[in-house]
Amino acid sequence: MKIPVFTEYKHFYTYMKGWAFRSIKSLIVVGTPGVGKTWTAKELLRGRPHHWFSARQTPLEIYKHICDAPHIPIVFDDVAALLRDKTFLDLLKNLCERETSTLRWGTSTPLLEGRPTSFRTTAKVLIFLNSLPKKNEGDLAAVLDRCHHFSFQPDKSQAIAYMREYFPEDRKIIDILETLTVMPTLRMLGKIRDLDDSIEDGDSLYEEVAKVFGVPDAVVTLIDIMERFPEEEWCKRYMEATSQGDRQFRRNRKIAAELLACRKTQNECPNVRLVVPEPPAPPLSAPPEAKNPDSGHSDIEKPARGHLDMPNRLRWWINPENN
Repeated sequence: MKIPVFTEYKHFYTYMKGWAFRSIKSLIVVGTPGVGKTWTAKELLRGRPHHWFSARQTPLEIYKHICDAPHIPIVFDDVAALLRDKTFLDLLKNLCERETSTLRWGTSTPLLEGRPTSFRTTAKVLIFLNSLPKKNEGDLAAVLDRCHHFSFQPDKSQAIAYMREYFPEDRKIIDILETLTVMPTLRMLGKIRDLDDSIEDGDSLYEEVAKVFGVPDAVVTLIDIMERFPEEEWCKRYMEATSQGDRQFRRNRKIAAELLACRKTQNECPNVRLVVPEPPAPPLSAPPEAKNPDSGHSDIEKPARGHLDMPNRLRWWINPENN
């Protein structure tokens, strides 16, 4: 299944704010892990009642939680495993209908604990996935048809700009990530931060990172050539410096151009900061939060309770596995 692809945060934020505060009822975002999808949702829902579910929940648990508070926003975070479950897909198809929809549980069972086998809901639905599963493509296509959907794959310049905007204290690490030929993520930033705290005095952080992620010398050479000489000289000087041919030059030129584009965003980050609108009127109250948050919960607190002394932009890092 092919879906639209966005590479800039401004487009991602437009849809996310449309879901949180405006007319988008159902939204599916498929995207690279570690680009801030979960953090953005938590910022937009901060202080607002909402349901939050992960792949650890069963369809029955999800049905019961939504039944208890049927009109507050619902987030399904990284639920690819659940999308292989026919019962869950049927729930999603009903949930993602426009306006008011009816959610049904097929049979009466004591496990419903007195809840009805059907109820009406106006809840907005947000689904985060790292990739689209291949199983049950027909049912999944029916869910996609009911929702706004896109793939969020920020290019390297956007990822670097995002990091520079939200983590200026990690400038040294981000400068290193800028030179790598891999796509940087927030998880990668955290791993290098841990490495920086662990290496012995006198060791080079750059050398340690290069051992893990790899930085081709030929690309570094080409970047230097592209910065110092006119374009018509690039290929000749590259082949003289590396003894590689025209084909390898053309391949590495694409990589070098992307790395150079990252450097242009160091001081210009107009599209990577989330501006949260004023919250709407409070929705219906949520039920008490479940004792076990992994069994599904409704949360009206800030997402990083117990860390209120931390800057807002850093609180998401308390639980990076959920970002």
